[in-house]
Amino acid sequence: MDGTIVLINLLGGVALLLWGLRMVSTGVVRAFGRELGLFLKFCLKNRIRAFFGGLTVTMLLQSSTATALLTASFAGRGLLPATAAIAIILGADVGTTLVAQVLSLDLSMLAPVLLFIGYVRHATAISTRSKNLGRIMLGLGIMLSALKMLSLASEPIRDSSVSQFVLSSLSGEPVLVVLIAAIITLIAHSSLATVLFALSLSLSGHFPIDVAYAIVLGANLGGAVPPIMATLKAEKAARRAPLANLICRLIIVISIIPFIGLLEPQLSAFEADHARQIVNFHTLINLACALVFLPFVGPLGRLTERLLPEDAEEDVNMPQPQYLDKAALESPQLAMANSVRETLRMGDVLEKMCRSLRQTFGGKETHLFRKIREDNAIIKEFDGAIKTYLTQLGRESLDEQDEKRCTEILNFTTAIDHISNIVVMNMLELVETVHKNQIALSDEDLQDELRLLDMVLDNLRMSFSVMMTGNAVSASNLIQRKQIFREAERKAVNDHLRRLRNDQMLDQEASAIHLSLLSDMRRINSVLSSNAYLVAGQKEQ
Repeated sequence: MDGTIVLINLLGGVALLLWGLRMVSTGVVRAFGRELGLFLKFCLKNRIRAFFGGLTVTMLLQSSTATALLTASFAGRGLLPATAAIAIILGADVGTTLVAQVLSLDLSMLAPVLLFIGYVRHATAISTRSKNLGRIMLGLGIMLSALKMLSLASEPIRDSSVSQFVLSSLSGEPVLVVLIAAIITLIAHSSLATVLFALSLSLSGHFPIDVAYAIVLGANLGGAVPPIMATLKAEKAARRAPLANLICRLIIVISIIPFIGLLEPQLSAFEADHARQIVNFHTLINLACALVFLPFVGPLGRLTERLLPEDAEEDVNMPQPQYLDKAALESPQLAMANSVRETLRMGDVLEKMCRSLRQTFGGKETHLFRKIREDNAIIKEFDGAIKTYLTQLGRESLDEQDEKRCTEILNFTTAIDHISNIVVMNMLELVETVHKNQIALSDEDLQDELRLLDMVLDNLRMSFSVMMTGNAVSASNLIQRKQIFREAERKAVNDHLRRLRNDQMLDQEASAIHLSLLSDMRRINSVLSSNAYLVAGQKEQ
């Protein structure tokens, strides 16, 4: 067979394997993401429980990288201590080897069955969880088909003198092979895929076993890098466990490389088949890593704290987004939960703005003018950060429910930013005009303004509840309060116009400012209720 065709078939098989891995991982996260998070939290009592928790979650996700990113996200939010996070990732490393053990068996006959059942379930299921169970089956079927494809594609290698020469040359260069395999694993974002690829090549019967061992070592080393790269801009606490994992793997790999040529006789005594030797070696080095370093997760945690210390000075006057952990983007539900937390912080700033504005009514507390503008700048920073974060969620990873929730969050952040603009560019300008020109508002007008602003603040707090829960009943209540506010605002306008008709001495400029303030509050109230219509499934009126 032409070498180009062999290469294309190998690349196609690898791509299919990676896609199957992704389908299984995303299917498990979508179907059981919340349960997996709760399970990891349950495993925090001691390092042994954390280790087996990481092992179990990885066997479900079929990706130690996904488990590492999930763990880093929890650690970054202060939900996991460093020792537990490191133990979980050590367990994840062993878990991915057990997945390789299962997939190394000849299960190719199951591929068409899994593909058929998975497709039928995914196409006909009504519930999101049931659809994702179908997605998991499809992913497993694709992986088994890919392994069979790789096995068939690698058969011509045994008849190629060129490939045999290359492989025999690499046989004496374990360091080079480790580095090449590490780079390939980094690009593929999957140590499991690299190990399974080496396993498929070994089925040709002419693949040097020491080269396969070196590929496995490189896969383990390269597999520790993606979580570090994914958390580069995350909190320091989120970056420590992946760094500790890289340190552990680096030490193990460096320790084994000099003895790689002596391993084959030892492993062949237990298993003559080369494919089984490869996955057994993969399992043994990760078990060794866990046995060596699990007792020392405490010192490892302290070492990473020294390598990644907390910043000595933080700007306490200018809040920054805290929960937009990029590692959580692997799980849409977790990423959106982070976005909701950040959006609520953004809402707290808006509520503080409105309270500060209330204090300036009547010409009081004018020193708050600058603070209100600073809060507006904070809101804009939060708005941009949240939108950038959510747009990084691939649309193909979102189901219909996730897509709706993502839209609700984006609409709410836009609403907060819009309200902030109304407060600063309209209402604050009017209040400053009152103060600057010493315009006297009537007591009745001032009381109406304060009463309506209090109603706006109440509705703002209710909109937070709607945002956090997505509850349709709360959304309907907020829509009803919109109508109540409209009636109160209409009454305040009519009362003011009546006073204006009865008292010709009222200041016309004060009247215009008062009516403008009422109009701005009506606009704010309408913006607050706009997201409620989406949640309640009603048409905006």
